[in-house]
Amino acid sequence: MSRTVSDRIVDFLAERKVEQVFGIPGDTIDSLMESLRKQKAVHFVVMRHEEAGAFAASAQAKLTGNLAVCVGCQGPGAIHLLNGLYDAAMDHVPVLAITGQIPRDEIGTGKPQEIDQLRLFGDVAVYNQEVRSPDNLEAVLSRAVQEALCRKGVAHVSIPSDVMRLSAPGQPNVGEEERFRIHAIVRSPHSEIRRAGEILNRSSRITVLYGEGARGSEALLLALSWRLNAPLVHTTRSKDILPSRHPSVMGGIGLMGSRTANHAIQDCDALLVVGSDFAFREYYPENVPVVQIDIDPSRIGRRVPVTVALPGEAREILPALSEEVRERTDCSFLERMRKEREKEISGRIRIKEDGLLHPGDLSRIIGERSPENTLFLVDAGTVTVWANNCLDIRGTQRFMWSANLGSLGFALPAAIGAKFAARTRPVVALTGDGGFGMLLGDLSTAVRYHLPIVVVVYNNGAYQFIEYEEAAEGNPVFGTKITNPDFVALAQAFGADGCTVERPEEVPRSLEAAFASPVPYVIDARVNPKELYIPPLLTPGMVMAFARSQIRSFFASPSEAEG
Repeated sequence: MSRTVSDRIVDFLAERKVEQVFGIPGDTIDSLMESLRKQKAVHFVVMRHEEAGAFAASAQAKLTGNLAVCVGCQGPGAIHLLNGLYDAAMDHVPVLAITGQIPRDEIGTGKPQEIDQLRLFGDVAVYNQEVRSPDNLEAVLSRAVQEALCRKGVAHVSIPSDVMRLSAPGQPNVGEEERFRIHAIVRSPHSEIRRAGEILNRSSRITVLYGEGARGSEALLLALSWRLNAPLVHTTRSKDILPSRHPSVMGGIGLMGSRTANHAIQDCDALLVVGSDFAFREYYPENVPVVQIDIDPSRIGRRVPVTVALPGEAREILPALSEEVRERTDCSFLERMRKEREKEISGRIRIKEDGLLHPGDLSRIIGERSPENTLFLVDAGTVTVWANNCLDIRGTQRFMWSANLGSLGFALPAAIGAKFAARTRPVVALTGDGGFGMLLGDLSTAVRYHLPIVVVVYNNGAYQFIEYEEAAEGNPVFGTKITNPDFVALAQAFGADGCTVERPEEVPRSLEAAFASPVPYVIDARVNPKELYIPPLLTPGMVMAFARSQIRSFFASPSEAEG
């Protein structure tokens, strides 16, 4: 039997070392399913929702930096992929999405489930094309993978079902895959590096803000910070680049960050930004010189005015900049921040006499009791806040979340994708009850494929972060309460296991059981819903808005929706 286009697609993915394809079958990709069935190199992972498949692929790409793949059929299958693909696109990781399409001669006739898929994916994809015949298959797939890897984004290829069944093209070009890892090196002029050094040498209170672009340059980053006696502040996405308890790391910037880190930013007289595009301008210092290092010149200066722009990779620029700055003897600024940070950390241990489970205590204990090579997949919401501030990263642990999209529902499918990529490493999904409920069905996927992930549900019966946002507007809380099932009973019905914890002393034992479990394990952590997160920087307006919200909530009549 002759090889089909579908067969060639699978061979192409295998040649690029793709091991899993996440998705749901459908009529326009039936032939692709048959091609996947006939071989063993590429494993098709059946998800319960295409969005979950795209999240799983996105998490794999975040973890490995390599190409990850998801698939969907025409119409609703393609549409469902979008949210997970936007997560990959906004966090700049390489994902290939393959969608089926109705036959070529029916496109444009208004057939049921026909949508304009190229238009649909036009915003999310760095490459977005349709294969119209076997003759352009190889060129389109090759270009899609190259664009996804080199531009670090989503590539989408739509393939009509009749094209999938046609005979495959001839022998592909030898060495085609060698093009995919070409990297251009951008170097800043030495005169600008010298000018940046002069600015830093004139300053006495320097803070370094580092982001994802500093990954792989940890030793260089630390060496420069030691020379400058500069406190280090991370974005939430870059939390795992350096150990949380390193003496120079003050925590995270912004609303989800620490008080000390934000003070280190606000009190500095020069800010060095390394590989970060942190978006919220109100957390940057005013009227201080800013030196920014970024591989993408278009990101430099788009948040705040920059005094010196240093385009290029951190690993190239940091050593050169270190040679231009003098080694400091005055460490008073750094020591002041360290004392403040130690006081802040000691305040975490706050088990109250009421014995109720504080979400911060839960996060702290998880960090203390998890192995040093654990992968943490974190959902959006208040769970991100508590994990960012109270879960200490050490060893080779990773901390990944839907950083720029901030989507609920990320943690569970992301844990599935991560576990496929790192079978021997412990994988922990940290999620709120709202986020867990969004794609809960894919717990059965973890069961089906024997993935012993640990899921910790911060169960407070609400979309609590949205309650904070409503209070910040001065409004009463509305539309945020949710009714949850018994998550442990539900997990057991799926074939997983689990337990409920309500008090701090129960958490270590539950984690021990979870890490020893041969099946997915759900810890339903009944955290105290009355515990509030206090932002690291409070303005008078924020205080007044919260007070106004509390007063209005007290006098408001409960609606039927909230009753």
